[in-house]
Amino acid sequence: MRKRKMLFAVLACAAAICILAIILLVTNRGVRAIDAAAYLKPTVEMEAGSELKLLSDSSEGVPGMKLVADNSELSLYYNADTTEIAVKDKRQGEVWYSNPANRSEDKIASAFEKEVLSSQITVLFRDSVGTLDNFTNFARSISAKQFTAESIENGIRITYTIGDMSLGIDALPKYISKARLEEKVLTKLDETSSKYVSVRYYPNAANPDVMERLDEQISKQLVLNKMMAAFQKAGYTEDDLAFDNEENGAAGGSQSSKPNFVIPLEYRLDGDSLVASIPVKQVKESANYQIRSIELLNFFGAAGSEQEGYMFVPDGSGSIIHLNNGKVKEEQYVQKVYGFDPNDNSFRRGQVSESARMPVFGLKAGSSAWFAVIEEGDGIASIAADISGKKNSYNYVHSSFALRGEDELELYTGSTIQEIQLLNDEIYQGDIKVRYSFLAEDKASYSGMAELYRDRLVADKALQPLEAGKDIPFYLEIVGAVDKQKSFLGVPYRSVISMTTFDEAAQMAAEMKQDGVNRLLMRYTGWFGKGVNHKTPVKLKTDSVLGSKAELKDLSKQLEQAGGTLFPDVAFQQIYHDDSGFTPSSDAARFVTREQAELYPYNRALNRMDMSLGAYYLLSPAKLPFYVDTFMKKYEPLQMKGIALRDLGSLLSSDYRVSRVIQRETAKHIIKEQLEVIDNGVEETMLSGANAYAWPYADHLINVPTASSGFNITDEEVPFYEMVVHGYMDYAGSAVNLSDEQDLKKQLLRSLELGAAPYFSWTFESSSKLKFTPFDTMFSTYYKDWYDEALSMYKESNSALAGLRNERMVKHTRLQEGVVEVEYSNGTTITVNYTDKPVAIHGKTVEAEHYWIGGERS
Repeated sequence: MRKRKMLFAVLACAAAICILAIILLVTNRGVRAIDAAAYLKPTVEMEAGSELKLLSDSSEGVPGMKLVADNSELSLYYNADTTEIAVKDKRQGEVWYSNPANRSEDKIASAFEKEVLSSQITVLFRDSVGTLDNFTNFARSISAKQFTAESIENGIRITYTIGDMSLGIDALPKYISKARLEEKVLTKLDETSSKYVSVRYYPNAANPDVMERLDEQISKQLVLNKMMAAFQKAGYTEDDLAFDNEENGAAGGSQSSKPNFVIPLEYRLDGDSLVASIPVKQVKESANYQIRSIELLNFFGAAGSEQEGYMFVPDGSGSIIHLNNGKVKEEQYVQKVYGFDPNDNSFRRGQVSESARMPVFGLKAGSSAWFAVIEEGDGIASIAADISGKKNSYNYVHSSFALRGEDELELYTGSTIQEIQLLNDEIYQGDIKVRYSFLAEDKASYSGMAELYRDRLVADKALQPLEAGKDIPFYLEIVGAVDKQKSFLGVPYRSVISMTTFDEAAQMAAEMKQDGVNRLLMRYTGWFGKGVNHKTPVKLKTDSVLGSKAELKDLSKQLEQAGGTLFPDVAFQQIYHDDSGFTPSSDAARFVTREQAELYPYNRALNRMDMSLGAYYLLSPAKLPFYVDTFMKKYEPLQMKGIALRDLGSLLSSDYRVSRVIQRETAKHIIKEQLEVIDNGVEETMLSGANAYAWPYADHLINVPTASSGFNITDEEVPFYEMVVHGYMDYAGSAVNLSDEQDLKKQLLRSLELGAAPYFSWTFESSSKLKFTPFDTMFSTYYKDWYDEALSMYKESNSALAGLRNERMVKHTRLQEGVVEVEYSNGTTITVNYTDKPVAIHGKTVEAEHYWIGGERS
């Protein structure tokens, strides 16, 4: 009997171990993760400051300020009372202030707004229950003289203590022994004061030899003031307070329990630029208060209500807001750099049509301008702009930085819903850095800003010039296989159907070659893994409805022999299938609410995410290197010359898994490394909707922004994006046949203005087969409906733009409403007339809805 019991015990123990092993296996499934912390840009050790040194100034200087840094191009001035700075551009004598010089005379601004106008930093934070508040460094630091200034190389560091540093009731010991209260306080006071103090301390119930503070009485401000005065008179010190708190195990001491933050702000002159930075690792927060975001230099270079010019913002292709445009009832411009973070339960929130794909902004006032580039922290940055006449009399544009992820948690209590605002605990660990540059005269424009930005990217080898002598590309997206719901005997099931086989794509390519298209760049979507919304890219088995791998290779060779390239398409960050290659519990990103990041396609008609269109997961950035490495090993044997990356250059998401927080700035560095891996593994890379950080790894760009979101406060859209990349990459906007604008003449004119190649999305089968699929928005892809018009559009575009492929777009001018002119580095100009009437330009007549190519070509 005893042996049988032992056998049962052993078997039960073994079963328990097996069950535990299975649970661990299930809960810890998933692919290998990288150490995300290794991808944070190393923070340079903070330079040791020295006593503030004021330099001698032989110039007229800046009234009320002292010179603290100087080089051959710029001078940096500092006001020791207000901590504001000013930059003097020696080349033209222009002075740019961190805060409006005449802000005290603003007749619109309230007292609070004048405090905002006087600030260099605004801190937005939440307390332990999620309540949002904000402090300006003027009201909560400068006014109380809670700052220090010191010299650093080529600049100055100002360290602000922002908040109420008074201890309040905690300046008095919560507990103190009866003997020490007598010795340190009561015996050193007169009889009246001694009695006043003694009755507000009472023997502790657990230990009568220890006196406990009666908070209900002392918390009244008048009583507190008298008590603090008595302790001070008695000579009770901070050391005494620390001793009593420690002896009796009480919290408190020299740290205030009120919200306060220590933030260092550094200004440095670097050649022709001012660099403003915050080393976030040196930021300190008080207990129970977490910084949500920091707004930096809101009013740097702000323009007054009498000045003329505009603010430039990176909405879509670029947009400008005219100074003092009178749109005082419209909301201010605000956009996240690189688009919204999809990892934020965004199916509940509205979306804009275009993203801000560049970390840049600027302002032109009169004959001068300044231009800013966010060099560090751009992944967590937003850009905001507003006009005069609302809260104050100034036009201003600035950046802000979200140091933590934020989300809402909904709690259902009966019939009501309570929303709790959440911040993730881990703060951003990198730096914030914004570079301000200054332009004058003919360079003081958005064209000059684009030139400055482009030249810096070229100097950093982020952009490489194109070779001359080629036609512009004809970008063609081929839709291969898609999944569609079918039914058998009334039972629904998912099936994969073909829209264009490999052989049919080859037929289309041969036809286009015969009709004179000598540079066909074919992006093939839906070639493996059950169609366009494919499985995880770890098994590259071509969909059988399309053909074999051999037929795919034949298509690639045919295109290469005809002067083109095949770009098989792959998505890495949006996972549409929960298969053996992907485990949501381990591999998916997490919201701040700790839920798995499961999302749904956006429905424009409903203005929200639509669950009926199917679901997909966001891949954790920590798992991206595994999928890229695995894919590239399987992709190499296919011997493809090109690859098209659907989301790797345009989608930037975070991961708030408790054990592995990855903010967008870290994710950006992970993605850049993987883009480099892919770029080194193929000859040509095609990116869709590429953000600026992805440009160094791209040979071709499609779905680039060709317009702005049309925010009410903005006035004009400009081709800033195109002015930066033209001559360095071939690119195209969205597919012509899927555009809201179906007038091909207008689309041709727009492509000529932007220097963009044509791009079409086609299927060999009729578009009607896509009905009742997640792709029914592709209602006009049947290639025979578009073939002749597309060919005509391409040939006309190629005739106008082929000779300009490798030229820089140096100037863009709006000559009048509906008439624009683009000038290239070789002197060529293209004038586009969008109006329905002829216009006379430079002595030439440009017909209605037509263009004219002129200029003196070098």
